[in-house]
Amino acid sequence: MEVLIYSVEVSLYWLLLYGCYWFLLRHHTFFRWNRAYLLGSLLGAFVLPLMQYPEAAPPLPAAVYEVSPLPPAVPGEVTATSVAPRTPPSAVLNWMDVLWALYAVGVVVMAMRLYRHLRSLFLFVRQGTFIHMEGYTLVLSTTDSVGSFSFLKWVVVNRSDYEQHFDTILNHELVHVRQRHSLDILLVEVLRVLFWFHPVLLLYKQSLQQVHEYLADQQAPNRDHYAEFLVAYALDAPLAALTNHFFKSSLLKDRVRMLYKNRNSRWSLSTYAAVAVVVLIVALVVASCEREEVVPATMGEQVEAGQNVRVEGIVRDSEGKPIAGATIAVEGGSSGTTTDTEGYFRMSVPSNSKLIVSYKGFTKMEVSIGANYKSSRLNIMLSEELSRLEERTEEPPREQISTIDGQPIFTVAEEQPEFPGGITAMYEYINQNMKYPPAAVRAKVQGIVYLSFVITSQGEIKDIQILKSMGFGTDVEAKRIVSSMPRWQPGIQSGQPVNVRYNLPINFQLD
Repeated sequence: MEVLIYSVEVSLYWLLLYGCYWFLLRHHTFFRWNRAYLLGSLLGAFVLPLMQYPEAAPPLPAAVYEVSPLPPAVPGEVTATSVAPRTPPSAVLNWMDVLWALYAVGVVVMAMRLYRHLRSLFLFVRQGTFIHMEGYTLVLSTTDSVGSFSFLKWVVVNRSDYEQHFDTILNHELVHVRQRHSLDILLVEVLRVLFWFHPVLLLYKQSLQQVHEYLADQQAPNRDHYAEFLVAYALDAPLAALTNHFFKSSLLKDRVRMLYKNRNSRWSLSTYAAVAVVVLIVALVVASCEREEVVPATMGEQVEAGQNVRVEGIVRDSEGKPIAGATIAVEGGSSGTTTDTEGYFRMSVPSNSKLIVSYKGFTKMEVSIGANYKSSRLNIMLSEELSRLEERTEEPPREQISTIDGQPIFTVAEEQPEFPGGITAMYEYINQNMKYPPAAVRAKVQGIVYLSFVITSQGEIKDIQILKSMGFGTDVEAKRIVSSMPRWQPGIQSGQPVNVRYNLPINFQLD
């Protein structure tokens, strides 16, 4: 979703920047500035969405966040009183999968199109006679089927132009070669492969080609003679898509008009500064609208003392990326939950309580929940640890409950067990291996089965228990999925692998 939003923002900035060019800059005679503006707009649109509002880099939380030396919360702990995270990604294709599939098809089609154009161009150039000159290669074509053009360091001149207009055309095309105009067109074509759905890139390409011709025409030694030559040369020759052609009938009128147009005064350069200010203001406004502040934990309907508070939110790292598998536990209690693949969590906690938010490699956070409202929404940002747990002089006591195979079972460990590939891979494994019980399908039963199991010091799964049942075969299926999981990476305590009890919600949801 974030990639989709970013691509939309890039597209909108392209529209804004090109609109500024079209209405304010395209009639200027500062051709080098116009070329730089168009290229800068194409690349700058990728940077503008990343701008942060100056007052929120990063945003200061409104809730109380304190570094806590308390022991880590129970890994993956979920009790019957807590509300489970949102449903993990479904194996069934959703609308995002369809969008990505359509995007991939478009990229492939446009990439093949670019490949065919380049291949046809190289094959055509190879058919000519090569004359290596200083700084460029002259290619004499034996046919008039294609007009004279330049591409990279090749200047291709057809037979008629070589016999009748060689000097004028060569001087014109050498400007394209020396100023590397072909690289501009290649940049646009590559962007059209990645953003094939955006029509404004075609307008960028046409405007760049127009500016290229203005720059080359500007070098003509005799303006009147050159204008007469352009009109006399007005032929309808086939054109290649990626090259700088000497003549295009669609540009003839504009090229002649620009030859005779009086040069803009230097005061007109202030227009570029005005455009830059407008774009900067728009970028700051957008950044301020996107600023993510932590919402205080006192939101929604008021609640009486002693009642539970509904809490939901997203846990992110310092770069704003969601953290999957972060643990949120109630201080001094046994309830808690973990974030899903999008960093989202939802749970029910006692009013006027504190939450301990932790994740491996990040500093734990303490969040105070108000006692006046029934619901709260939090945006939590964790920062990376400055030192490791092993470097602490005093270790907090570790709780040990029961034993298995003669070894203690930990409910808390320095490093929590991990499914091979992480929590995202675990959700994918569950989705791929789940077989919805026929009885549950007939009864249209949906919901969450909560399980508890032990990850042994060898990574094996033992002692599977059902904490919350739904029946209709869902319990049996949940046990089967967990028991068939591959070996986990075991939990670590004092540098040694240990047995750790792990709680897990499995969501059963009909399509």
